[in-house]
Amino acid sequence: EKEAPPFFVEDFESGQGGWTTGVNDANGNTAWVMGSPNGSTGPTTGADGSGNAFTTNLGDYANDADIFLRSPVIDLTGGGITTATLTMEHWRDADGFGDLFGVRVLRASDLGVLGDIDPDSTVFDPDWESFSEILPASAVGEEIILEFWFTSDATNDAFSGWSIDNVAVQLQ
Repeated sequence: EKEAPPFFVEDFESGQGGWTTGVNDANGNTAWVMGSPNGSTGPTTGADGSGNAFTTNLGDYANDADIFLRSPVIDLTGGGITTATLTMEHWRDADGFGDLFGVRVLRASDLGVLGDIDPDSTVFDPDWESFSEILPASAVGEEIILEFWFTSDATNDAFSGWSIDNVAVQLQ
């Protein structure tokens, strides 16, 4: 038997699609940007050498940032779904202690938080890394949105932040 293809998959090569970005800080000097990353450290292409990824500023992020990137609605209400797993490629390149990031699993109808996923913002990656984690059980039976969030402290750091690519949700 072959493994079923992902239920939801996005490699960002066809554009932004239904993904939305937002800034919650007063400065607005950092944003999630889709394109070819180009920070002083971190990736210079998308995963697998592709042309696009979502990255904090595509270059170095600024201080006092509070930003989010939200997926389109992912419908997990179908019968027979027992678990759903988030997989993606990411490159973690932040200061490792004051600049934080993660994934919130939101209920699409009211943006209520169903759970959090911690990709460990203390790690510095030398290359794109694979990431996989089972979504919280509370997400099954819901229409969800994945919210990738990033915050930075008041120090001026020369890091590229967090880059994500090849986001998928697999169902079991």
